[in-house]
Amino acid sequence: MTFSLSCYYLDEPLNGAELQFVTQTLIGPFARFKTGAASLIQRRVPAVLPAPDANGLYAEDREQRAERIRKNLRHAGIRGDFGRQVAWVMPQDSDWDAIFQFAIREETLFAPFVVQRWFIEKGKPVRGPARVVDTQLLLQGL
Repeated sequence: MTFSLSCYYLDEPLNGAELQFVTQTLIGPFARFKTGAASLIQRRVPAVLPAPDANGLYAEDREQRAERIRKNLRHAGIRGDFGRQVAWVMPQDSDWDAIFQFAIREETLFAPFVVQRWFIEKGKPVRGPARVVDTQLLLQGL
């Protein structure tokens, strides 16, 4: 049985070159990571996020924010991916990235393949060429 691998994103979808790279990495018999998927489908997660106060602080801790944004993932269709590893396109904000990765694990039971395209250089986020990290393997220590 073939299926489409869901690739969730918050701020912007993969562009042409990124999409080609991620597809080659995750889809088909010659993929670096054997997902078993026949295709990849990008799914936008609604970006309705709690805002910090004037001091940049949140009223809730990370776990509470993760619980809150799980409904955003459900709206994007993540319930259809229960029991299956998905891809997550890392947003520029690394704090929200960590929160969403936690929420994805809660929803699917698997840590996602993370498409990283933001890197910290000299204390500032810089966009670079995409790379894919299997965070499930990292959590398992393999």
